[in-house]
Amino acid sequence: MRPTLHEYNLQKLSDLDCTAISDVLNFTKLTNSAPRLGDFVPCDEDGNVLKNPLKDSGMTIVQFIKSIGGIKAYKNHPMKGLHAAYQSAQGRVIFAGFEQSKSGNLIQEGCVDNGEYIIIFREKGIFCSKLKWGSEFEINRIEDLPREIEFKEGVI
Repeated sequence: MRPTLHEYNLQKLSDLDCTAISDVLNFTKLTNSAPRLGDFVPCDEDGNVLKNPLKDSGMTIVQFIKSIGGIKAYKNHPMKGLHAAYQSAQGRVIFAGFEQSKSGNLIQEGCVDNGEYIIIFREKGIFCSKLKWGSEFEINRIEDLPREIEFKEGVI
């Protein structure tokens, strides 16, 4: 079977050994992958949205450690694992400015928004809607997302 232009280009690019070509290849692979909820907000390995364990307290991690008596107390504190898991998940987020949606029952579907766009993760697909338009369109690849949705700094 004849390869598509995209498949051919990927194969040729992967045969070369050059940093710039490697960057192009990685970007192409990234933009052709399906978006996941964890690309927008911190999620565990199973795709469950994680809440910042310190958010309700209003403290930074340094303030929290001081409040419980120092680093020795923190070493065995349950917050250490929760905070580490959240930080790790936050490192896997690739898009800037999204939060879990708080609008009605959409939260159960896996819904995130940035004040302009809302991304809805349903069992039968991923959909995007510009809040001003109100109409949904299906997203199969990161490339299909509107160009206004930006990568987090350092992703590309």
